[in-house]
Amino acid sequence: MARVISVTLPLWPIDRLRRSAPEEAPASDERPLVLASRVGNRRLVTAACSVAQELGLSVGMPVSKAQALVPGLQVVPHDPAADAVSLERLALWVLQRVLPIVAVDPPDGLVIDSTGADHLHGGEEAMLETLIGRLVMSGVTARAAIADSWGAAHALARHVAEPMHVSEPGVAEALLAPLPLAALRLLPATLASLGTLGFTCIGDLLH
Repeated sequence: MARVISVTLPLWPIDRLRRSAPEEAPASDERPLVLASRVGNRRLVTAACSVAQELGLSVGMPVSKAQALVPGLQVVPHDPAADAVSLERLALWVLQRVLPIVAVDPPDGLVIDSTGADHLHGGEEAMLETLIGRLVMSGVTARAAIADSWGAAHALARHVAEPMHVSEPGVAEALLAPLPLAALRLLPATLASLGTLGFTCIGDLLH
C-alpha cells in the first residue's frame, strides 16, 4: 500500500529569510516581523512570524494597520521567487539526508513518497520525528502527516498534525470528514461555490 508524507512549513517565508538573509531579519523570535507585498495600490502583509501573529497580525492585513497595532514592527519586502528557489533546495536537502523521493508542494510544503521506507527509520512515527527534528534544527518550522494518499496527508498535515500525525492505513476518510473544505486542494473559487451550496466540511461531500 502506498504511503505519502506531506510536510507543511507554516512560517516558510519568515524562516527562509532568517536562514538566508539574517541581516534583513531579527535573529530572535522575540521581535515581531512581517513580510509585505504590494497588491494593486495596497501594501499588504503576506507573511507574519509567530510573535506577530500572537499580537493579532495576519496575512492580508494592510501594512499600515499592522504598524498601528504593533509600534516598532519590522516590515521586510516579501520575495516569493526566493522562497520558491529555497524550497527546491530544501527538497534536495531532505532527499540527501532523510528520504529518497521528495518533491516540492508550493508555496510552502513538501510531498514525499515514503512507501516501504519506514523500516529504515524504525517505523513511521520515528521517521516523521526524524524529519521534523532535522528541519527544526535547521531553523524551519514544520508539521507533517503520513497517510495513504497525497490529498489525505496534505489535509492532515495542515489541520491535524501537532506537529505530526500518523494515519493508520484505511482510516483517512473518517479522519478527513470533520475537517473544513479548505483542507482540500481546491481553487478558492471552487471552495466559495461549495460554501454557497451549503457544504461546510469534507464529510458533507463524502455523504
